[in-house]
Amino acid sequence: MNSDIIGPSFPIEKTAFTIIDTETTGVNPGEGHEIIEIGMARYSGRKVTDTFETLIRPTLHPTKEAAAIHGISPEELKEAPLIEEVIDGVIRFIGDTVIAAHNINFDMTFIHTSLRRLGRPVLRNWAIDTILLSMRTWPGLKCHCLRCLGPALELDHSGTHRALEDVFATTDLLDKIISELFKRGRRTLGDLNPFKKDFTWREGDVYQEIEAGLRSAMKRNAFVHLYLYEKNNCIYFRQTVEPIRVLENGNLLARVLGEEKEMEFSLSNIIKVSPTYKE
Repeated sequence: MNSDIIGPSFPIEKTAFTIIDTETTGVNPGEGHEIIEIGMARYSGRKVTDTFETLIRPTLHPTKEAAAIHGISPEELKEAPLIEEVIDGVIRFIGDTVIAAHNINFDMTFIHTSLRRLGRPVLRNWAIDTILLSMRTWPGLKCHCLRCLGPALELDHSGTHRALEDVFATTDLLDKIISELFKRGRRTLGDLNPFKKDFTWREGDVYQEIEAGLRSAMKRNAFVHLYLYEKNNCIYFRQTVEPIRVLENGNLLARVLGEEKEMEFSLSNIIKVSPTYKE
């Protein structure tokens, strides 16, 4: 597959995808959280043709909350390679394929931020987000997390909070989405809503777009609907909030509609922001 000819009009059946999932020490790169596991699968011709997985030794220990979710112990990470020792292998595996992930903002934010810290350029591949595609394809489903989608759509895999297993769940989901598209005669990459963005924490397009949407809502004294996917808890939900400010650590401080309490939301968990006006 030649990266020069890949685009929205490219046939899906000829497209090679790399499905990616990461496990991390926490959810906020602004607080120094890092990748500790990467899983990837090459999906081409409606089947998995290759896989890649590795643990990664972080500079800081995982938070207790994150460790309780994915179950990766500090002992397992002691002998794992550092991110700079595996990044070339990650880039080679991805090549010029189309990257796919379930809430791609989360996984690619950590990957792009790691690349920037290593003085490397970010990836400029086409990318697709299976959670957005799932929301579009099955709008009647209450939850679009991997753990719920598995049984709801009768997929072979569900979310498990380990990178490669979640990659297999995401691949099953993508295959199901493509099947639905083919039934409707839609067979090009453009039907999967591909995009090219810089996901780097704070500096990248995705962060800037989300922050701009929040700041606009604050100026207009508006509420916003936050569409959130908490990867560590495998929970998808919509939360209506009154945004107060974006904190130094990159989290949003907001007041939940109908409640007095203020809460923090990591921008890496936000899929999209939709403003709505106060009554």
